[in-house]
Amino acid sequence: MKRKYMSEFGLHTYSSYLSVCYPNDLDTLQVSDQRYHIYMITLVPKLTFNKDSLQIFEDHISLEVNIKTEEKEETETLEFCVDPSLNHKELNFEIDKPRKSLKITNDDGTGVIARVLPVYTKFSRRNLETEIIYIGQSFGKDGERTAPERLKSHSTLQKIQSELLFESPEQDLALVLLEFTPQLLSSMDGVTKNYETSDEEDRAHLKRIMSNPPTDRMNQIINITEAALINYFKPEYNEKFKDNFPDVEHKGYKQYYDLDYNAIAVELDPDAIGLKFFSKEKDYPLFESIKYTLHPENIRRSMFDIFPKENEETQTINE
Repeated sequence: MKRKYMSEFGLHTYSSYLSVCYPNDLDTLQVSDQRYHIYMITLVPKLTFNKDSLQIFEDHISLEVNIKTEEKEETETLEFCVDPSLNHKELNFEIDKPRKSLKITNDDGTGVIARVLPVYTKFSRRNLETEIIYIGQSFGKDGERTAPERLKSHSTLQKIQSELLFESPEQDLALVLLEFTPQLLSSMDGVTKNYETSDEEDRAHLKRIMSNPPTDRMNQIINITEAALINYFKPEYNEKFKDNFPDVEHKGYKQYYDLDYNAIAVELDPDAIGLKFFSKEKDYPLFESIKYTLHPENIRRSMFDIFPKENEETQTINE
């Protein structure tokens, strides 16, 4: 299959900032500098502090975290420094009754509350198994709603919380909030001359793409990113996009067909916050992108197909 253009283009979006928290901690989440475009409702192992394990040293503390899943229960010891400028033996440490929070104060009563989830994901040597069960977006017509604002009154989240209470006592709900940054992918073949359009058509295509940079219409970027993630993971509580992406008729990301883009790639970095993403359908391997061609490969060659082999099998949009 020939390339359509000498210059083919695709959209690449990557998670440039991620946060994870329990639903009850949304009010305390600092969002002033971030624009969380996508959120994931996830299931994680039940984490609790072991009260009797706390050891306090001058320059750090040692504390066990219990990790409970449906299959097993284990313990991991975490050692971390609260503040390198402080003598930790002069601080007060208190673990609450649910064993989810560690209160750290000085003699005048001021201090911080450290929740077990962010403590574990920051200081553990292992990434936390995180099952994605719903993916959504917070981006409104004018980008006016943030993910925390939308989640505070989210009907699906409330439904999952009520079901989890009775069905999965060994798991906790966690929310992953993601900010995405777009960039343009390009692939050019000026050597083989093996493409379908003329040089004039290729230059016109190049001009259209360059005149409409990805950042101009952020809502379309978030729409297609959300759809790609849902189709890839097929989360249990999602319905749209699980079996019909990409779709040339979908108005939410129509500009990529209007501009004749070749493909889309979405890249996640859960390792940055100590998580390992998976769903019942698929694991997400680190350092790999989720890639889709926007056209059937029997009609148009994918820009990712750089070194095609004879009779090589490639993924089509129907897979």
